Amino acid sequence: MALDAVDHKLAAILSADVVGYSRLMSMDEATTVRTLNAYREQMAVLIRQYRGRVVGSPGDNLLAEFPSALDAVRCAVEAQRVLRARNADQPPDRKMEFRIGIHLGDVMVEGDQIYGDGVNIAARLEGLADAGGVCLSAAVYEQVRDKLAVTCQDLGDQTVKNIPHPVHVYRIRWKPEDATYEGIPRATTLRDLSGRPDIAVLVIPAAWVLYVTIVFEILFMISPFGLYYYSAYGPSLNLFNRSSWTAWLTHFFLPHFSQTSSAVLNQREDLGGALMVVGGVLFLLAFAQLYWAKSRQRGLVTGGLYSVARHPQYLALAIVGLGALLIWPRYLVLIMYVTMLFVYALIARWEEERCAQQFSGYRVYQERTGRFWPRPFPRMHAYLLSRSGRQRPAVAFTIYAVVIGAAVAVGHQLREYSLSCVSSLYTQNMAVLSPAVLTNEELSTALHVAMADDRVQERLSAAGRAVRLLVYVVPMEWNLPDLPLEIPRGGGGGHHMPGDFDRRLYKVLFSKARTHDQTASGREIVTKSYGLDPVILARVNTEANQTTGIETPPAHVRWGDIPTPLF
Repeated sequence: MALDAVDHKLAAILSADVVGYSRLMSMDEATTVRTLNAYREQMAVLIRQYRGRVVGSPGDNLLAEFPSALDAVRCAVEAQRVLRARNADQPPDRKMEFRIGIHLGDVMVEGDQIYGDGVNIAARLEGLADAGGVCLSAAVYEQVRDKLAVTCQDLGDQTVKNIPHPVHVYRIRWKPEDATYEGIPRATTLRDLSGRPDIAVLVIPAAWVLYVTIVFEILFMISPFGLYYYSAYGPSLNLFNRSSWTAWLTHFFLPHFSQTSSAVLNQREDLGGALMVVGGVLFLLAFAQLYWAKSRQRGLVTGGLYSVARHPQYLALAIVGLGALLIWPRYLVLIMYVTMLFVYALIARWEEERCAQQFSGYRVYQERTGRFWPRPFPRMHAYLLSRSGRQRPAVAFTIYAVVIGAAVAVGHQLREYSLSCVSSLYTQNMAVLSPAVLTNEELSTALHVAMADDRVQERLSAAGRAVRLLVYVVPMEWNLPDLPLEIPRGGGGGHHMPGDFDRRLYKVLFSKARTHDQTASGREIVTKSYGLDPVILARVNTEANQTTGIETPPAHVRWGDIPTPLF
């Protein structure tokens, strides 16, 4: 080897070897080789996670290098923990245990290979380790003892084969009864949390509450019994409206019953329905594939939809939820949807930890396949959590709060855009909206004809000068059960919004805005209102410039006194 072709560098070297490999091979060669490959694949995944690289794996050995001793020790600890868990289901005489040695020293590098005393010492240290244990050189111990609460046994100077000088060795103390290294607390996992009473009693029911709440919203939209669901559900929404701090949760951030000048917004409900169908079909396919494999006892499912993503069923439910959110875009539902995604991620991690312990090839599958998408996204949240230690719950909650805040901010922007696309007029104490797309002239003419009627002026004067008004100009032929326009007759009451309506005839509903801010003006009357109290309904003919009828509208919409979508 030419000296000028060899580079030198300082590296942390990890050497791992199987205990009793010859005995295992003599018992069952095929099973031993299969287990060895699976375990080395598992270790290779962990080595990459801790910024290392596998240098070679001759025979039953595995050699890796790391840029720091700290990364190497962390990787060794985690590898022994994971392999111990996988060995738990094996008969005593078939357990495959590794010894690991770690040394920090100078190595020679040629291509992808490393050589020198640094490699040899790591191999000798591995030979001094117990089955399932780790031995460190003094150089490694000095690097990690103040950074990890490592409890080690000092083995003193050891004379090892082919190394001219004794090597000072430390052995990490192993506590079999709690499956962790003494002094190196294992990170709390979802599997650990699942047994805690507070998690079982609080988190799981809370997740179901989220589902049930969203289902109530959807049932209102799709069920003929929506009236009865809302009779129970509506009062709970009204509780939010008692405070200005929570009233905004019942608002809509996208148009509910209004047509707009935006083609995208007008297709929102159709897109939402399509997403719900696509997500539902995807969920059924994933469900069928998974449980067909379970019924046939085929083990780990990695084909079909599961070759694209590790959790296609949760992706499908997320698509269904997005479709539902587009159909019923209330802020409360938006927050619950984001929370639901976090719950899916939590459950997915829990399931993956269980699969990693049950199936030998799962870590490799996990490495090459995205959790919810075909390719893994950069996981900044995972990076932060992995370095947060005992502050992990606080970091996780902070990430959740930031995402919720961002979602609400996006909702605010969507609401502003939506209102800019709705036919509207604003004054100091009045917001005039039309669920139909009208010109400013059509909208203002209908308003002025209605307000010219003395009976309308009398009712508005009785309501008070300081009151904030929400006025709706609705085509005469339209039926909107979301507004207290008229009492349904003959059992009707569904939406009827023909596009070729008579542009001369309108219903003009004057109502008092329910708001905690009595100084709101213009568009703020809409954005700061959480409901309305109808005052008077005028029927107008703009061509004849006259009011054709005056009515007292019903006090509530057909399903009761609930937060009414305002546009």
